[in-house]
Amino acid sequence: MVKVAIIGGRLQGTEAVYLARKAGFTSVLIDRMENPPAKGMCDGFVQLDVCEKSGLLLETLQSCDFILPATENLDALGALRELKEGYDLKVAFDFEAYAISASKLRSDDLFRKHNIPAPRYYPKGQLPYISKRSAGSGSEGVRMLTSEEEAFALSEIDRGEWVIQEYLEGRAYSIEVIGAPGQYTSYQVTEIHVDKDYDCCLVTCPCPEVEANTLSAMAIQIAELIQLKGIMDLEVIVHKGEMKVLEIDARLPSQTPTAILHSTGVNLLSELYQLFCGNWSRHSGPAVFAHEKVVAYEHIKASAWGIDLYGEGFLAHSAPLCLYQNRFGADEVLTDYKPHDREVRATLINCAERFELLTQKRQAVWKAIAGIIAMDKEIRESSL
Repeated sequence: MVKVAIIGGRLQGTEAVYLARKAGFTSVLIDRMENPPAKGMCDGFVQLDVCEKSGLLLETLQSCDFILPATENLDALGALRELKEGYDLKVAFDFEAYAISASKLRSDDLFRKHNIPAPRYYPKGQLPYISKRSAGSGSEGVRMLTSEEEAFALSEIDRGEWVIQEYLEGRAYSIEVIGAPGQYTSYQVTEIHVDKDYDCCLVTCPCPEVEANTLSAMAIQIAELIQLKGIMDLEVIVHKGEMKVLEIDARLPSQTPTAILHSTGVNLLSELYQLFCGNWSRHSGPAVFAHEKVVAYEHIKASAWGIDLYGEGFLAHSAPLCLYQNRFGADEVLTDYKPHDREVRATLINCAERFELLTQKRQAVWKAIAGIIAMDKEIRESSL
């Protein structure tokens, strides 16, 4: 059986551990925290700080068939790179490509040099603008700037730390690419839905309204430009009929691989294993799927005050998550909820053959969760 060491147990680590379980791999999670969210689903857990490069760490890594960094901590990545080079470890990660994608300034410069459409930088764009940190990914610190005064002040005070680009209305999509120069395969397109803080709260697929071949060609072009060996996701927004690149990330993303797995049956962690440890012989271009189910992968928070979608960020601070089948009527649920908790925080995964059937299933699941919260509230009040 394939054994994988997963470094980091928060959002990316949770995705990786989930995919490892679905692939039939044995997963060993390594994290400096005592109880990261992914701990509830892994086969083995070792509490270690990889930056210390201890003997136990090296022994654990050498016992695995391959290693998957699931963290964006630069110190941890640097330590893993040194261990990879010093001990010839199989690390499924492209450190050079990640360094480009982790910097909005470097990646946006790449887009401009090669005439790849992207939102314009302040002051060339139009109000409103959106600001985000130049390093890293995710929605933390993202803000909307609705006046020239706000945009100018931020550009002067935090020069170099923040990227300020025009905010474009439209639907956002993601596509993953795996491969090496000259041989890249792109996978199913997913739609990204965000909450009020611009954090992804819902992923749906497939996306028949999108020209998948165009998006695939754009993603493969960028992969070739950065000479990727590994995995990269590309996020775009379709604004007035034109695809514009929002960002790239050369690492295993969270959320979209699980949606793709449930829709197409393709496990992107298995694909990565084949690239780094097997015989990679995929064709160059979009993957072809025999059948695609419609899927909704969503994060919800429910309490006596109501139920709503929330960005995935709040799950990073959850207790270890457990995976359940058919809980609340959903196909699968990831949650730290225990009976009689005042709040349900969960990731719900639902599939159907048609979007209208998927909508009905999602509504039934939300109704069931609301009913459980109401019942627990009645029990607590009656015991007072």
